Amino acid sequence: MEGNGNQRAREEVPATTYNEKENCEVMSSDEEEINRGGSSSSSRQYSRYTQEQVEELEKFFEKNPHPTEKERTEIANKLNITINKVKFWFQNRRTQLKSQKERNENVMLKQENEQLRLENLAMAEVLKNPLCNKCGAQATLPDGSIHQHKVVIENARLKEELANFASQVSQMFGIPLPNKVTIPGDNLNPIMSRSLMDYDIPIQRNGYLVQASRAMEELLKLGNVNAPLWNRNMEGGGETLNFVEYERAFPPCLGTKPPGFVSEATRARSVVPMTSATLLEALLNADQWREMFMGMIGSCTTMEVLSNGTGGSKNGALQLMKAEIQFISPLVPVRVLKFIRFAKQQAQGQWIVVDLSIYSGIEGHMTMTRRCPSGCILHDMPNGFTMVTWIEHTEYDEQSVSHQYRQLINSGVGFGAQRWISALLRHCESIAAIMSPTLNHHLLQDTKRSLRGLAQRMMSIFCGGVCLTDGQQWDLVADHAPSRPRIMAHNYISGFGEPMGIVTSATYSVWTPTNHQHLFDMLKTKDRCIWDVICHRIAVRNMIHLPLGQDETSPNCISILYSNIERTTEDDHVMVLQETISDMTGSLIVYATIDFPTVSVVMNGEDISSVALLPSGLCIVPGYGEDGAGGERGSMVTVGLQLLHPDITTSNMITMETIIMINDLVARTVQGIKEIVRSTQQ
Repeated sequence: MEGNGNQRAREEVPATTYNEKENCEVMSSDEEEINRGGSSSSSRQYSRYTQEQVEELEKFFEKNPHPTEKERTEIANKLNITINKVKFWFQNRRTQLKSQKERNENVMLKQENEQLRLENLAMAEVLKNPLCNKCGAQATLPDGSIHQHKVVIENARLKEELANFASQVSQMFGIPLPNKVTIPGDNLNPIMSRSLMDYDIPIQRNGYLVQASRAMEELLKLGNVNAPLWNRNMEGGGETLNFVEYERAFPPCLGTKPPGFVSEATRARSVVPMTSATLLEALLNADQWREMFMGMIGSCTTMEVLSNGTGGSKNGALQLMKAEIQFISPLVPVRVLKFIRFAKQQAQGQWIVVDLSIYSGIEGHMTMTRRCPSGCILHDMPNGFTMVTWIEHTEYDEQSVSHQYRQLINSGVGFGAQRWISALLRHCESIAAIMSPTLNHHLLQDTKRSLRGLAQRMMSIFCGGVCLTDGQQWDLVADHAPSRPRIMAHNYISGFGEPMGIVTSATYSVWTPTNHQHLFDMLKTKDRCIWDVICHRIAVRNMIHLPLGQDETSPNCISILYSNIERTTEDDHVMVLQETISDMTGSLIVYATIDFPTVSVVMNGEDISSVALLPSGLCIVPGYGEDGAGGERGSMVTVGLQLLHPDITTSNMITMETIIMINDLVARTVQGIKEIVRSTQQ
């Protein structure tokens, strides 16, 4: 009967959560002595603490988890509870803390175990498919050489670590060290070394493959797992990474984060009207990749093709690349990245392309950006389209970004996955618009291609002038300051596709209290003479209008504008080439003057590479208050003007009068934009 009573008592006691346990008096071994002599477990009384008592006890516990008898008495008197209750509470709290610590240690051990498992898998993959250093094809190891191959790989890794350390010591203490570091034991077994040298296994390539395989494992998990790892991004679309959950689940792929660095990571998905094979081909071709993401990639090169893939496909393709990823503002530094790009077919109709930053440790400078496992997962769809999951994960030096843009960049809007997806969709829509027989049917396909090519060159030159990318050397004339633009100068001397002489690029970023898409619409519809100080007399009416979206109303379009003023000859006609772009991450209005012969070249679908352009424009993105600290929502507008100075032969000859003239043009442009914003708020 007694046993049944205890069973019933246990069934009647409701289960408590972790938080509820803090308010309950749990019986300890010492308390059993007090209850000795007759009371069974079914008759024990559990008293509940008040919230105020728990808070005070927690404060005492933080200061001293092992109070003395005197301290327990003081606590009991202050909280109006018995000394035994204080004693038992501290015992139970210490037990809870110990259990929590053990759970955390178990989680860390699991993570380390998972990391070792991934390294084993990656090493096994390397040993299965070693690459030949001469031809890049798969190499064959003879029987019995697997252990020797492992030793050589480990030896190479240790050599690289020692070389990195030697370089750091040389830089820190000024001690010159030899380039080649000899490790004792290298020649202990010359027969083994010579036999393995005969197989010419590329140790560095296989090391990159190990890193790429690890990065791909992480990217695949990030693509497949949802909440609580990812949270909905309310700023620029897509999702943002929950870094607390991420750090529990993944070891740092690039090691400890440098001091002052912060992380941003976003994910976005979309169905893209393009086959995965076409998209994969573009991602593995530097020129096509840049064209696909025009305006985002300032420059990119394939430094080395480590593997072209196996079996005649891109499966296993591995490349070493370098790229400049840009944000259109002088206040946000360009992200210069050196990384490996690895493509692998995960399953039938599923491809993964992953990027990971790599550093030799002897490059002599500290990068401001590190690209953690990032890339895309491609799923083929029955209609020839592709479901794209894009993931961007970057660590960067926050101090290098102006305070006006820090919240925007940290939210992922500036460089995040949604911006890449939006650019990819625009690229696909523009190709479809050019190939469409019904949209812009009055224009020949060659004309549309030529017009789009000229607009792309204009966009590339404009972005390069603002961000100082694409390998061009610019001289600083005046730095960016409150109410004053940054002015750079470049001397064009080739003359082919470039203006001859000194060109200045003036850029200035300012906050306005209106939504970025609304401001974009107003700038397109309001009187252009209010804000355009260069082309407002010319850009009056549409001569050619080429929508690059699904219909005629698309905000993404290319236009040739002309004036109402009559010209005596065709050669006197000056027109304006303009391209506009807009999506949830920002908008662009870029324009440049062109002459009548250039329009004839475009209409005939001829080569436009020799056309010289001087583009100006506006970049409009979401803004977070005038000081960037999350105040009133609005827009950050970057003004970019490029001007030719035919009478100046070097940048040193730019006079104060020229600088004042440039400052005045930028100031009038900014004033006109603010005037348009004020007119809509009245």
